[in-house]
Amino acid sequence: MAQRARLSADDWVTAALEVLVSDGISAVKILPLAKRLGVTRGSFYWHFENHEALLNRLLEVWEETNSGSIIRAATLEGSIVDRYVALMRCWLGFERFDPRLEVAVRNWGRSNPELWQKLRATDERRVDACVEMLAAEVSDPVMRLHRARTIYFLQMGWYELEVDEPMDARIEALTYYFDIYVGRSPTADERAAILAGLRL
Repeated sequence: MAQRARLSADDWVTAALEVLVSDGISAVKILPLAKRLGVTRGSFYWHFENHEALLNRLLEVWEETNSGSIIRAATLEGSIVDRYVALMRCWLGFERFDPRLEVAVRNWGRSNPELWQKLRATDERRVDACVEMLAAEVSDPVMRLHRARTIYFLQMGWYELEVDEPMDARIEALTYYFDIYVGRSPTADERAAILAGLRL
């Protein structure tokens, strides 16, 4: 096999993420990845101690991109509309959040009890960020928690259910979801800001 210029660890991670998303965790194996990258299996060990180290790195990427994106968006400085737009842009796939990776990691977790527990803890942190987002709008803490859960469960379920809807229709719907999530209808200016922010 002709050896390519030496790959970086990121090259291996990128290839492994592509396979994870397209074929699931059972397909993320060293030899097939080496063939995919056009290198020998030994190239892998320049960058990773073992297969588990690669899998751990995949989870780190997921944590950084998907969880990090959601939490940063929901807790950024600004108005409820600023936060709402930032958060919805994550779930629309406009920011670093990768919906396909999210589904792939959750499918992985169904066969890995340790990862499943990590996913549960991650869900709690994300819901907590949504609770914080609503703090200035929803005074009752119990209602705030339930609204935060509604935001999170509905948007996460969108990809699990593989809902097929044109992007324009989904963006328009998010102006109505604001009422459900926040507990009041957006003003005309807020609605315009939501649409403008989501259509960037």
